[in-house]
Amino acid sequence: MEQFKIGDASSYDSVAASFAHFTNLVTRPLSETMVRMAELRSENRILDIGTGSGIVALTAAKHLNGPGSVTGIDLSDGLLAEARQAAVQAGLADKIRLEKADAEALPLRDKSFDVVLSLFALLHFPHPDKAVAEMFRVLAPGGRLVIGIGSQPPWNSVKGWTHRLSRIPDFFSLKAGKLLLAPAHLNQIVERHLPAAAAAEETELAQDHAYRSARAVKLIRETGFQDVRTDWEGHHLVLDTALEFWDLQSTFSSLARKRLRTAAPAQLDLVHKDFERQCADVIGRGGKLVYHYAASYISGRRPR
Repeated sequence: MEQFKIGDASSYDSVAASFAHFTNLVTRPLSETMVRMAELRSENRILDIGTGSGIVALTAAKHLNGPGSVTGIDLSDGLLAEARQAAVQAGLADKIRLEKADAEALPLRDKSFDVVLSLFALLHFPHPDKAVAEMFRVLAPGGRLVIGIGSQPPWNSVKGWTHRLSRIPDFFSLKAGKLLLAPAHLNQIVERHLPAAAAAEETELAQDHAYRSARAVKLIRETGFQDVRTDWEGHHLVLDTALEFWDLQSTFSSLARKRLRTAAPAQLDLVHKDFERQCADVIGRGGKLVYHYAASYISGRRPR
């Protein structure tokens, strides 16, 4: 599992600039929601776990007008470099400290943070129970936790029904050959042309699409967090060109990103040709290239 974490993190290094670009494009509203849920105060000591290119850390730091600070941790050297550059460009380098660290074994003192944030990171941890236990450990009594994971809304909820109704037009557009959806589109092409590696490409929790959110809620409660609450937020992005559609999917999809890294040139050529043909067909019919993305939020407090 240690090898999985190292390999997963390093798979982002070569696409770090693309990751930062698309994260800034799509993730900003999600990070703003997390910060609102955390009810930040100017003196808060904030930890951002799985900071990536720093979008959550930057968003949180902008809300600190007093002595508070943000520490962001990640295992990807490439993403940390992007985060450091973004902090400098935003004039927030004095508020943000960025470190390479393992979320399942944080090199941080007990009860040393007031708020822990983590967006789209939990599904990358082979032992999510260890990561959540570490979040609990470093939080001060009364400290607040907000995490976000990629997930569908609860099935039998207002947002669940609203979401499913909103996706009905997608069904007909797909049937008419006027829609391609990321990341499923590239994943299907990659699976057709590139064999799976012997090593795991995703964690067990990430593979559990139907129940990952409910399992995360259960885990957070069992760790000892109180006042556990949930919410969900969804958005979509229409990509203008096939090149942008490729860049987004080959960056954000763990399956595609990892298999494309190790593919032979001839295999890559087949994938590219298949991808370009399908995009040209859909665009030629007046169709769209779309990325739907969402976060299930889970918040809680460490007891006083």
